Amino acid sequence: MHNELIGDVLLFIEVVKAGSLSAAARRMGISKPSVSRRLTQLETTLKNLLIKRTTRKLSLTETGKILFDQCSEISTTFDEAIQEITAHKTRQTGKIKIGFSSYFANDYRASQMIAKFMQLHPEISVELHSFTTSQDIDLIGKDFDLYFTDNDLSGAKLISNLYCKYKLICCASPEYIKHHGAPNLLTDLAKHNCLLHYLYEQPVKQWPYYEKEKLKFIEVNGNFCASRSHLLLKMARAGVGITLLPEFEVSRYIKSKELIVLLKQVKFQDAEVYVTRYRHKNIAKKLQLFLDHIKSSIIATQEVNLVSNIQQNFYHYLP
Repeated sequence: MHNELIGDVLLFIEVVKAGSLSAAARRMGISKPSVSRRLTQLETTLKNLLIKRTTRKLSLTETGKILFDQCSEISTTFDEAIQEITAHKTRQTGKIKIGFSSYFANDYRASQMIAKFMQLHPEISVELHSFTTSQDIDLIGKDFDLYFTDNDLSGAKLISNLYCKYKLICCASPEYIKHHGAPNLLTDLAKHNCLLHYLYEQPVKQWPYYEKEKLKFIEVNGNFCASRSHLLLKMARAGVGITLLPEFEVSRYIKSKELIVLLKQVKFQDAEVYVTRYRHKNIAKKLQLFLDHIKSSIIATQEVNLVSNIQQNFYHYLP
């Protein structure tokens, strides 16, 4: 009896909010006769007329107004409690284990993005691991959920999807340019000490660029290579050589004139970042939440030009 009374009071509040029996019936997914019957049942139980019914409108009696004023807040609290319980039931939990070999790992905003994700989803724990060799990429043995990699590693076991791109900037310190000069043409790089990225057990000695929309490669050499771009950046700032790095890493030093942009007329190929996973392992909902959060955060924090030839966007997404 008590449970039925509570249900009928909630129905009464819904009728008042909806403005008519028909509208309340539609919102509650029941028939209009059922609404009318239960409303009459409530009035009989309380021995008071709550709503004056006419063909045009409904109007509250004094008793009905008292009941609505006293119970509408309870109804709202009830709805909020149900929503909270439903949200809790569907909330994602568990652990995300991610490997990094890409420039993305050195993005100074990455930690901020991940921290925000963990604030939004406190029930999800995140593990980040860096790696430098192709042998490290064993999603079966190491049970990683996914990797951010520098290139497409799709094969029999792995599948890679392009996630984002970073614009690359060729630059060197004023000290290096003072002693060795600046290259005017791409072919001049052969005369210079270039700082090489060490990727998957070997130095990358070809820098990709576009000539009339056709992808080409220029051979480069140097006496220093590293698997982490922040080390290449340090050596470039120290005057050791010329480097090719993502804009987000060098922009602040270009602005402070610690680094000088070289070969402004050349369009170097963007560095690509791929999401790589085991071919037969689906991306779980919690992983999709993570990827969507990172992508939306990147879009929201795009910065303006620091030098005239640098494009505005750090990242260029596929549709």
